Amino acid sequence: MFYLTRYQFTSLITFVFRSAINSEVAFNSVKNKMAANIITLRLCKGTEGFEDFQVVKMVAMESEVIKNCIQHTHIWREPLRLTLPSGHVKPGKVLKKVLEYCEYHAHAKSNSISEEDVNIWDKEFAQNIITADKNRASVYDIVKAADFLIIDGLLNLLCITIVTLLHRGGF
Repeated sequence: MFYLTRYQFTSLITFVFRSAINSEVAFNSVKNKMAANIITLRLCKGTEGFEDFQVVKMVAMESEVIKNCIQHTHIWREPLRLTLPSGHVKPGKVLKKVLEYCEYHAHAKSNSISEEDVNIWDKEFAQNIITADKNRASVYDIVKAADFLIIDGLLNLLCITIVTLLHRGGF
């Protein structure tokens, strides 16, 4: 059998509790850092209420409007409320597409993805948006949202794609 003296037992218990407290502090520190990198965008849906989107800060900052709110506003409070220009498609669906574009481009910047690969992805993304809706309402709503949120890359991509298709007679 193994016996501990009172001093050894006290030392062991102290060590276990300190380890547990230190790991809890470390876990909370990591958790807080992760939470600091996620912001909430609250989309106003008119009379339907609100829809919240949890977004990584780096992704949200692809929008100049959101970037300015985060960097230059001293009265920053979460959630950041957005009211997209009214359109034909549900605003949540429009914001999801906009955030999909922002997520890819933020990922591309942080992982040094080649410009050629980004251009290929952009063309496929724009083509998928345009072919997904027969009456083109979602395309115009996404263009309005990109303009409102000042996401120049998305706005330019969709406008160029629309003009190209109009020129070919396919839009």
